[in-house]
Amino acid sequence: MELSRYWFRVTFRQRWRSYLGIVILLGITGGLSLFALAGARRTQSAYPRFLRSANASTMAVDTGQYDPKVVKTIASFPEVVQSQVYVAPLVAVFVHGKPDFSQDFESLASLDGRFFDQDRFTPTTGRLPDTRRVDEVAVNETAAEKYRYHVGQQLDLGTVDPNDPAVKSGDAYRHPPMPVLRMTATIVGIGVFPNEVLQDDTDRSPLLLLTPAYTRRALPYVGYEWQGLRLKRGDADVNAVKQRYVKLLDPGTPQFFRVTSVTTYHVQQAVRPLSIALAAFAASAGLAALVLVGQALSRQVRGERDERLALRAMGATPSSSTRTAAFGPTIVVVAGAAVAVLLAIAASPLMPIGKVRAVEVARGFDADWTVLGLGALALILVLCVLVWVSAWRAAPHRPSSSVAAIRPSKAVAAAQRAGISPAGVAGLRLAMEPGRGRTAVPVRSVMAGVAISVLALVAAVTFGNDLRALVETPRLYGWSWDATLLDNGGYGAGRVDQARQVFGKDSNIEGYAGAYFGTDTLDGTNVALLGVTPGAAVHPPILEGRSLDSAGEVVLGSRTLAQLHKHIGDSAIIGIGSTTHKLRIVGTATLPTIGIIHGSYTSLGVGAMVDYHRVPGSDRSVQEFGYSGPNVWFVRFRGGADHAASIKKLQHEMSPVGADPQSLKYVEHQRPAEIVNANDIGSAPTMLAGTLAIAALMSLGLALGSSVRRRRRDLALLKTLGFTGRQVGATVRWQAGTTVLVGLVVGVPLGIVAGQLLWRLFAEQLDVVSEPSIPFVTIAVISVVTLAVALAAAAIPARTARRVRPSALLHSE
Repeated sequence: MELSRYWFRVTFRQRWRSYLGIVILLGITGGLSLFALAGARRTQSAYPRFLRSANASTMAVDTGQYDPKVVKTIASFPEVVQSQVYVAPLVAVFVHGKPDFSQDFESLASLDGRFFDQDRFTPTTGRLPDTRRVDEVAVNETAAEKYRYHVGQQLDLGTVDPNDPAVKSGDAYRHPPMPVLRMTATIVGIGVFPNEVLQDDTDRSPLLLLTPAYTRRALPYVGYEWQGLRLKRGDADVNAVKQRYVKLLDPGTPQFFRVTSVTTYHVQQAVRPLSIALAAFAASAGLAALVLVGQALSRQVRGERDERLALRAMGATPSSSTRTAAFGPTIVVVAGAAVAVLLAIAASPLMPIGKVRAVEVARGFDADWTVLGLGALALILVLCVLVWVSAWRAAPHRPSSSVAAIRPSKAVAAAQRAGISPAGVAGLRLAMEPGRGRTAVPVRSVMAGVAISVLALVAAVTFGNDLRALVETPRLYGWSWDATLLDNGGYGAGRVDQARQVFGKDSNIEGYAGAYFGTDTLDGTNVALLGVTPGAAVHPPILEGRSLDSAGEVVLGSRTLAQLHKHIGDSAIIGIGSTTHKLRIVGTATLPTIGIIHGSYTSLGVGAMVDYHRVPGSDRSVQEFGYSGPNVWFVRFRGGADHAASIKKLQHEMSPVGADPQSLKYVEHQRPAEIVNANDIGSAPTMLAGTLAIAALMSLGLALGSSVRRRRRDLALLKTLGFTGRQVGATVRWQAGTTVLVGLVVGVPLGIVAGQLLWRLFAEQLDVVSEPSIPFVTIAVISVVTLAVALAAAAIPARTARRVRPSALLHSE
């Protein structure tokens, strides 16, 4: 050990710059890997941490018209530990003394502190309104973007009595009622409610938050309410609360719930692609760090071989020679790992990324010691093993060294037989044969670094290609039809007979189906339902099994199937108490994200498709309107039909079919949060992988420079044998091109396989239809550009090689 320390002190004075370069290289590449991996964990955990800080409800119940007795009864359930309510008054913005219905928002009036204490509203600009002030409001980001609201803006607000004849008749647009309350309110904050951080399109609507001080004045004029409940045992108490609540209702009354864990699931699914991208990049960067730093350490160890020959000649044993060679690089590895950890912590304020960054509860520096500690330990262990193996292999085991035979490359021999130019053969030899002694160059590790970088880039491009196809193809996320007509936001139910007449007369329509929204208990678990007619011509895409053929069957989302611990072919019980039915599970489907606003609805992986008679309240509108119909219509056009013209015609002919005049409206494909926020990923995986590829090409340039320096004698001999300066430069370019070509041959197919595998795993988790494809043109362009950049990177080493002076160099030898 004394010899090792002495030798390190001696060699450190000579090679401290090389040691410092390796520390910096490991610090940057390792730090990038640790930073990305810690960032992936921080990004994925951001929303659950935000919900805890916002004191989020476990579930919410829509009891319909506000009734303080019902609210008090629900709050007294033994499972409930906290209950707070918002009510919905009819509030409009008045411009020049008249209501401006173009500013159409939903008013959320906090009754007892909801959105201020429980389910806390999070301002991204400004602040929360003062609960004691009537004239302070906040708006969500959707309202601010849609109506160009800003903090400090004043709104002339009027509250309308919902019992006003003009409101009840649906004629408020033509004959605006007089407000019962009027005030000038100031927007003091713009932000998000807990369920808005990552939203489905179905829930994306402008919202206005009003204070409890306002609500006390407007309470006689409010409409419906939503009651937020925090439960003792969380999700384990949801079904018990639902059963207690259902007992309060008349038979057949619709049930509207929202369970926070379902929203959390979709948010986590939406964030997952970003986390996967970061984690994949972290793995690639970590592997690249091991390859690039490993080759630098190996080069350092082999470069000191002649000095250790002298030690061996003076009596040093092989083991002491190995310890001497490994002592310095081991210290360098530990120092580099420490720098990597410090850099990862220094860069941590850049995380999390994506939309969850706006609600990050612990911004600033973050040290995830699970990632940093284990990651640094892994770097140290792997690189130290590499150092000691290299040191043992490089240690002289006899007093006098012998020259080991070098096996010639078969590729070089084949090139010679093929008649490739002398410069090409020489370049191939430099690329494929590592050399020996002082002239040894780690060609295999350079090729491995290039192959890993190409693999990462091609995998990212392949994954991104499939992701773009998913975002741009509604059929893949549940919308296997062309037009959707929603009745009164999902709450209306129209005239079936008139709808059938319209569809039957339209030659552009190939098929149609009506559907009902609702929730019920399935094997004791609250599940969102999409009620359809068995055997309907139009239905969501089936992933496994088949669609409904009878009223005794059910098709589930994959997550719901797993939650119930069931398989296709098993049975499940729908309903509570005496009103139950046994259903056979016949398949899984990619369910569309559609339903009532702010309530439970089907989405990717979540929910059940059943016969519409199994949906509670499916016949509720018979008593109210005298007719009953679906809440939504799905329509598929024939091939070759003009979709825009067909939709316009359908809207006109279906307008009288809804529950109210003009209540049946065409809606675009409602994207789930997973798809809406896919743009957060964008080109991030490709950019990160591209950065890694650039680093590998830079490493190639450095390796070429090192090769030229180490093999100056070989280049000088080539010039002595008649090579011109241009031929020597061509030799270096052949070396670069061969190295990259091998990396492409290995990396491209492996990258395609890796990208397809990642996509299939991702699509399976997301519960979407998986139709993977390979972007051959893009991959071809990447390959050509990579080869061209490599040849450009060889320009400086080639120029250096051309300037080698054989006479001076060989004379010094």
